[in-house]
Amino acid sequence: MSEILVSSLREFIKREVEPLAEKIDKEDYYPRELVREMGKLGYLSPLYEGLTIYDMCNIIEEIAKVSGSVALIQDAQGELVIEPIRTFGNERQKEEFLDKLAKGELIGGFGLSEPCCGSDAGNIETKAEKIHGSWVINGRKMWTTQGLYADLFLVVARTGDKKLKEKTLTVFLLPRNKCISTKKIEVMGNRGTGTAEVEFSDCEVGEDNIIGEINGGWKVVKYALLIGRIAISSIALGLAIGALEEALQWGNQREVFGSKLIEHQGIQWYVAESTAYLYAIKSVIKEISAYGPERLNEIEGKISALKYLSSNFAQKVIDTAVQIMGGLGYAKGSKVERAYRDVRLTRIGEGTDEVQLTIIDKVIRKNGIGKIIQ
Repeated sequence: MSEILVSSLREFIKREVEPLAEKIDKEDYYPRELVREMGKLGYLSPLYEGLTIYDMCNIIEEIAKVSGSVALIQDAQGELVIEPIRTFGNERQKEEFLDKLAKGELIGGFGLSEPCCGSDAGNIETKAEKIHGSWVINGRKMWTTQGLYADLFLVVARTGDKKLKEKTLTVFLLPRNKCISTKKIEVMGNRGTGTAEVEFSDCEVGEDNIIGEINGGWKVVKYALLIGRIAISSIALGLAIGALEEALQWGNQREVFGSKLIEHQGIQWYVAESTAYLYAIKSVIKEISAYGPERLNEIEGKISALKYLSSNFAQKVIDTAVQIMGGLGYAKGSKVERAYRDVRLTRIGEGTDEVQLTIIDKVIRKNGIGKIIQ
């Protein structure tokens, strides 16, 4: 991003996001108008707007410094909903939905995880059956970000023998209607994002509502998860930077034992070590971004390594920030306390730590360590 775009983004965040950050968290408030404003300025869908993956990461990082919830909304809308339609949707779907989603006029939800299976997506139970020329969808989804407010859903459903696992999955684009019911899920962090359980009861759609191909849904899901893992890594980075900056500011003001807190070597080492972790995350993001959306399958192991490192390093940095600020970092109202709750999701969403380590191991056993570290 150019310096002008970065400056403009930061001004927008300071003016529009920062004043709402605490309200979003405290009241579990979904910022509908803010989503529209983000859409108007192109922040909801950077890749659709012609920007690069690195630009996308920088936008998410800047937002997450102030609000993990708003950054997660961006990820759910831009990377998990808009990107699959942009990349795999047919012309009718793109023409009807993409621009409205990108502008925030429509809200989208990505329905993958279920009560039976989150990490094990190949075993999902939601079914789509062909009846009298239409597809009829029945099933339940869990942890759908924006699910409470979504105007349309991307629904991953079984369209064949369950024994074939991911080979019989299909992604459907399903506008909200009476056959869809939602139930709020209370979460400890990233509040205000409309996280919900979503139930589909005899939802009927036509062939034209399939994203990609019948039984070709895993290709769509995998792409969404790969781009989503890069995005959520940027959320983790932004949360950690925001928390460390607040702790550093506190350390420069707080006096203890006759000197500023930051003048104590132990605190200096805390900050230095944390900054080294953040530099490592940013460096890997920059390397991965250079591949572009069309080559993400080539670097699945690298992306999983980024996801694992970013979420775990970020959690460590934020924990350090809480320690530096002491009781104030533990109290409601601080950015650090909110980030401490928000960052925990980054080790679960878009694939758990254990899923990432399994992917890394598979790449190593097939191609060697060099496939990831070179």
